[in-house]
Parts: sequence; structure tokens; C-alpha cells
Amino acid sequence: MREHLKSAIGRTTATLMPQCQYRNCIFILAHMRCGSTALSNILCSRPDVNGYGEAHIRYKSREALGRLVVNQALRGGWAPGSKYLFDKLLHSRHDAEAPPAFFQARAIFVARRPKPAIRSIRKLYDGLGRDEYGTDSAAAAYYVERVNRLVELWKDFPADRRVGLTHSDLIGDPEAQLARISSALSLHPPLENRYESPSASRKGGGGDPTASGKFTRIEKRADDLARDEAIDLDIPPELEAAVTQAYERFVTTVSGT
Repeated sequence: MREHLKSAIGRTTATLMPQCQYRNCIFILAHMRCGSTALSNILCSRPDVNGYGEAHIRYKSREALGRLVVNQALRGGWAPGSKYLFDKLLHSRHDAEAPPAFFQARAIFVARRPKPAIRSIRKLYDGLGRDEYGTDSAAAAYYVERVNRLVELWKDFPADRRVGLTHSDLIGDPEAQLARISSALSLHPPLENRYESPSASRKGGGGDPTASGKFTRIEKRADDLARDEAIDLDIPPELEAAVTQAYERFVTTVSGT
């Protein structure tokens, strides 16, 4: 009954609001623990962007955009008259049935090297007292599936509606990456490295509940490859090979090499 009510409200909202078109959306397509919350905060701090973080919407039709608007309004992420609708998608269940119009959106793809990402996923869920990713193998299996899905999604977006980067790129030179995103997706004025973290991004699965509220910008720092590669994960060799291959495939795909 609840799902039917949500569908009806979403359908009505999408019908009544011309803004509910995929061409008016900005999506971050990524996996957990890759820096997506900070990038979301930068986008959602703009007056022309409606959103707060991860809305957990399944995009199957235009109706989903109506549900997104309602979700944003209920969680303080909606401002009438703004140009863009924002969401970040970190799980393939949210984009597995994406309609053709979905690929008219602007899309920012992000991935992080597997070992630190998997370790961070485990740490987050352990801290939350949740067992969805209670082992390294469970977190690694999620990583492999999601990163490979990102590569497939990339292929369906027009070249002028997508941009891809790594976590290392983002923290290594935030200003340069924000300028690149702005240019690739024709965002005017360009993105600035500053934000206010909305409270909705820190609760209910909206974003990073641990550190997001402590910062107002992406702090530039060196990525320590040797440290990350020294991380010891308790996963079988074939799964370790799969996570490495997934990340390398992502980097090759989004860099066009």
C-alpha cells in the first residue's frame, strides 16, 4: 500500500512539474566510500541545484523524478526555481532499469582504488553496527559488481553528458577536477571548492555520517599508493584479482585509453 502511494505521488508530481525531466538532472554514479559525499555537498550547495545526497530512488521511469522531488522537499533539499535535480547512485538496484531518457542527464562517475575503498566500507558498516558488509569478501563483491556496472553505464551516456575521475584525482587537485567537471558538463558558473554539509546528507543513508559535517571544502592531500597497497584484505585470490581488474577497467574506460 505504501509503495502504491509513493508511486501515485511521484507520478502526479512528475506530471505537474516540467522540471522533472532527466535532461535537468545531475547524477553522481559511483560506489560507496569514494569521496562522493564531498562532491555531492559541493553540487548541492549551489542555488541552482536541488538535492542533499543519496535519495535511494530506483530510476525506472519519469515517475522516479517526481519521487525524487518529494524526497528532497521532505528532507530540506528542495528550492523552487532551481535548475537541476541532483542524486547520487551508489547501488546498481537504483539504475538497473534505467530508461533511455536517464542517459540525457549529466553524469559524474567516480571510483576509488579497491583496497582502501573496501577497507573503508567495512569500517563504516562496523561502526554503524550493520552487517550487510560484515566481511572483506562481501564488501569486495559489492565493489566488483558496482564498478563493472559503472563501466557499462558510461557507455550509454553521450560524451558531452559525462565525466569520469578517480578518488585520487579528486583529492590530489580538487580545484582542477572541479574545473574539469564544470567544463565537461557545461556548468555555469563553474563549481567552487566550498560547501555546507546539509544535515540530510549525514543521516538516513544520505551520505557520509562520520566526517561530512566536519569540513567545508575538499582538502587537497597526497594519495599514498604504497600505504593503500599494503592493506591486507581477507579475500580469496580470485576476488582480489577481480577487484583490481574492475578498477583498471574503470580507469581505462573513463580516460578513453
